[in-house]
Amino acid sequence: MTDTRFLDNGDSAEFYPLNALKGVQELHFGVRTIAKQWQEVLRDNPHIRIHSRLMPTHDNAMAVLNLSDGDGLSRGDELVALRGAEAVNVHELQADALWLNDAAHLFELCGLGLEEDLSRLQLAWRLRALQEEEREAWQAQGVRVHGPMSSVWLAPGAVLRDVSLNTEQGPVVVGPDAEIMEGCRVRGPFALGEGSQLRMGTLVYGATTVGQGCKMGGELSNVVVHDWSNKAHGGFLGNAVLGSWCNLGAETTCSNLKNTYGVIAEWSEDSQSFEPKGRQFCGLLMGDHSKTAIHTAFSTATVVGVMANVFGEQTPPRHVPNFQWGVDGDAQIDLDKGLDVARKVMARRKQTMSASEEHAIRALFSK
Repeated sequence: MTDTRFLDNGDSAEFYPLNALKGVQELHFGVRTIAKQWQEVLRDNPHIRIHSRLMPTHDNAMAVLNLSDGDGLSRGDELVALRGAEAVNVHELQADALWLNDAAHLFELCGLGLEEDLSRLQLAWRLRALQEEEREAWQAQGVRVHGPMSSVWLAPGAVLRDVSLNTEQGPVVVGPDAEIMEGCRVRGPFALGEGSQLRMGTLVYGATTVGQGCKMGGELSNVVVHDWSNKAHGGFLGNAVLGSWCNLGAETTCSNLKNTYGVIAEWSEDSQSFEPKGRQFCGLLMGDHSKTAIHTAFSTATVVGVMANVFGEQTPPRHVPNFQWGVDGDAQIDLDKGLDVARKVMARRKQTMSASEEHAIRALFSK
């Protein structure tokens, strides 16, 4: 269904595979979706529409909210904001306005996204900041904070046990009913979404955000995890983005840096080839409903499509297509069986696959 707050449908190929089943506006800028943040910004302004790649920063929000009826903002030849039914007066967007470039840009903007959303999160999650006079009391419970206590934000139901938090480089935000288990070490900026868990002994380097209903373990460094995905066991994930309903088997690990320390060639869905984009660091980009076997090892800048099942004797290729079954051939999943597995996975989180979600998966499979 088209989101009427947006001027586009968010289907740009630069964001494959993360937007294969949903628009760019449903991807996370920080720990929440672009759409959710714009919804809160535009709550009292229903006649404003924006482009899904225009990020909900304070500066962009002010530029949009200051539009008069009939005013628009453009980026080159593309209309990126509009108040009213038709653009009568179009102004050029400021050159430094934050614009989302591609899928990997999500992990690069992770810390900024959390920072820009923090004031809204305080209301949405009913966060409270810890106070300096609480330091000794928390330390007595095994929670050691390096840096400002006021940069630790807790929502109702948040649980911390025997953990080390470092807030010198950014905040640590623990969402409603989320839990950081014993032995975890976390460096901000970091946010843990509603009902999510950091399993015992997890190591987190910011900037990292974990969405709702996730279970994370092992080592994470500059990762964006969308809602309902799991990496519950050991293994390294760095400079990476996981879609929703992914599951990484124990010790799944990705490389995020070439041995030569050179610029990485990244997958282009448009050209169906690998092209350099100037990045030195890039790990795994994985679409919704995909899974890996235990001990899976991904090469630098690997892209895994939607509902792929990654297993086999060979090292996975750097592009695993949508619906791939294993990596030792070109077999696809049986779609009905794949949908049945997805429903079982969702039921474990008390979620149900909607008719529109099933339609999107079937339509993608038929392409």
